[in-house]
Amino acid sequence: MTVTTDFFEKPRLRANVSIQVNDAGCVLRYREQEYEIELAPETRSDALLLLEMLRAGGHSLDELSRKLPSLADEVGTICRDLDRFSLLTETSMKPVEAKRGSQFYRELGRLIERVKRRYNTRPYYQGLLSGTIGREQLIGYALEYYHIVRMCPGLLAPSLSHHETRKTREILQGFFVSELNHDVLLERSLAAVGVGRSELDRLVPLPMTFSVCCSLGVYARLHPMTFKAALFLFEEPDGDFNAAFKARCDALGLPKEFYGPIFEHASINEEGEHDHISELLFADVPCISEEEQHVVKRHICILVESLLLMERQIIDHYGKAGGTIPRCFD
Repeated sequence: MTVTTDFFEKPRLRANVSIQVNDAGCVLRYREQEYEIELAPETRSDALLLLEMLRAGGHSLDELSRKLPSLADEVGTICRDLDRFSLLTETSMKPVEAKRGSQFYRELGRLIERVKRRYNTRPYYQGLLSGTIGREQLIGYALEYYHIVRMCPGLLAPSLSHHETRKTREILQGFFVSELNHDVLLERSLAAVGVGRSELDRLVPLPMTFSVCCSLGVYARLHPMTFKAALFLFEEPDGDFNAAFKARCDALGLPKEFYGPIFEHASINEEGEHDHISELLFADVPCISEEEQHVVKRHICILVESLLLMERQIIDHYGKAGGTIPRCFD
């Protein structure tokens, strides 16, 4: 599963990227890094031509797709992967367009909606509606949610180390304080289904849950602009999801003591208007460069994709018999 990241008008390989062709494929070298690419025989000619056209630059993604028919559906994905390794730059000569933070936030909201529509299956939510989500998968969702909430203060804290305006710092400090000790609510929820604190201390999150948390922590420390944008994804209210979750819990006989604290946490976030946190932070950004806009959009698209993969992993892992216990360690 991939997301669209057509952020380049006319991509080009960076000046210091070298291409070495061999029998199996080719090797791209950039600075101290080396990337070996295997080329399928049926698309080898077009793949090598694509690299040469990217070396020259000046071609739009549509032009590349038209000139390389065997790769027409893959040009965007290939460019996305090359860009993830910082091998591409832009050759378009259009004027640089910087924006105010509030304007960029509105654009980012529309981008997120487009990405979500592309993945309109929302696997966990659809499973709640169809009745395919089982008891262990409901508990598994609460467990993974607990891990995120428990780690949240530690993930947020690095954001306070940056030199920000007084207003932004006050917003972040207030948000940080409001997120403290929310894991206690989830502990109550899980205790209602027999998962006690001692067991919780021995559990680790699923790989995608951990990956999502790591991404948020890295952005908080190293890329404040993406961090400000990402907070919205974790605080966005979803009344339809909550209603479907409650209905499924009732159908399977899970007590109110299980789902009640989950909704209590959601209501705390809603009453505190946490879903507006990103909007408030971007309103205090006077200017964001075009390059920074592209970086933030890429990061957020990957994060949306990661959250959807996390849902799939919850369904798959907790759908197995005894899925909860094997992740315990002594």
